[in-house]
Amino acid sequence: MMRFHLPYPPSVWDLYTGWGKTRHRSKSYEKWLSDAGWFIKPIPSKPIDVPFSLSIALRRQNIRQDIDNRAKACLDALQHYGVIKNDSLCERLSMQWAQDLPAECVIIVQAAEEAMAA
Repeated sequence: MMRFHLPYPPSVWDLYTGWGKTRHRSKSYEKWLSDAGWFIKPIPSKPIDVPFSLSIALRRQNIRQDIDNRAKACLDALQHYGVIKNDSLCERLSMQWAQDLPAECVIIVQAAEEAMAA
């Protein structure tokens, strides 16, 4: 099991700009991804390459936000920094709002077998 404390992730709507061949990461997403990298340490020597379970808890910033719009950035960051091999290996994803967190975003990653045994 691994636990990460990250800055509040951007909405999926804010990850990219442009369409088709001009589509690229937005500046705000690039900054968040870079900032998140400082908190994803130490980076494991070998990425998780088996099915895994992911739990994400977020401090709600306002009542109008949709929780599901924040998962993609979290998964992308874990893959980008080599915590997981590919986000397609995520077999279970749970998300919740919680105000009493030690960070704006707390992520727990564990092998799917560990999650089933718990």
